[in-house]
Amino acid sequence: MSGRNYRISVALCTFNGAQFVGQQLESILNQSRLPDELIICDDASTDDTIDIVGSIAAGRLSTIHIIQNEKRLGCVKNFEKAIKYTTGDIIFLSDQDDVWFKEKIFTMMSPFVESDEVGLVYSDAILTNTVLKPTGHTLFGCRKKMKLLEKRLPHQMVRGVGINGCTMAFRSCLKDFVLPIFESEGWGHDHWIAFIAYAVMDSSPIDKPLMYYRRHAHNSGNDPFLDGGWVNTWVTGLKAAGTADYAKDRYRWEVMLQRLIEIAKKQSLLPENRTRLSKFITECEQRLEFARVREHAKQISRIKRIYPLLHCFLKGHYHRYLRGMKSFLKDVLIC
Repeated sequence: MSGRNYRISVALCTFNGAQFVGQQLESILNQSRLPDELIICDDASTDDTIDIVGSIAAGRLSTIHIIQNEKRLGCVKNFEKAIKYTTGDIIFLSDQDDVWFKEKIFTMMSPFVESDEVGLVYSDAILTNTVLKPTGHTLFGCRKKMKLLEKRLPHQMVRGVGINGCTMAFRSCLKDFVLPIFESEGWGHDHWIAFIAYAVMDSSPIDKPLMYYRRHAHNSGNDPFLDGGWVNTWVTGLKAAGTADYAKDRYRWEVMLQRLIEIAKKQSLLPENRTRLSKFITECEQRLEFARVREHAKQISRIKRIYPLLHCFLKGHYHRYLRGMKSFLKDVLIC
């Protein structure tokens, strides 16, 4: 299939986004390569979001579909619903408060055209304040341990996905694998999709920013690396140390492992991708077992928990999946 023959869908989710959604919608409708379909799924907004969207969409693309939820679904399930409605070959995800560069869609389509094995493409983004003034940083520039062009192994993806939905596009064939999205602690729609896409197909990062990523008081994603740097990261970590819910962490990896096993049973999975998937399954099994040990250790005295946690430390799990000695000491002494 040539690049011209790919049908492109954009799944844009909104909720009380009247302040910003107009700019974002205009940036999508003025792309150098226009989308063939734009699905706008509004999560029961109570402001003027729908009026603004309807006014801008009027007389533009005939394939703009506006869906209004009667009751709030929440961010994850709203994106799931929007993705379900898409009919294109390539699906772009869009938040309501960013602004895309004119060449974003055109640039991100190139890897898909060059290789049928590429299932996920994502780019960097310029961080801005509320009024789109650049902060001087980019998304991946703030993630020192997640280099944009670095090949990421299964255990690195298990440690942290770090790919924002607003920067990504993926093949529609992945819908059968990623839907429905488990909404649980730690799995946003974007990390869920990116993790599974990595497990079953190739990925291709674009080594430049293709959008403005607006940071403000009501962003749906809480990212301490973007909201105050290392100081905020440490403060956030200390606040969470005593309230860490290891049952949710265990559940998080149970549902992912369950999904990967389900995918392995599907006939639609290409044979050459089964080896890749098996490595992710093995990694998830190890991560789940680690989560179970940590959950049990929290329920016993500090003296008794030292041995099982030390065993995990010596096996390398703390360095492989968490933050090494810092995480080990937190589990032993604080949690």
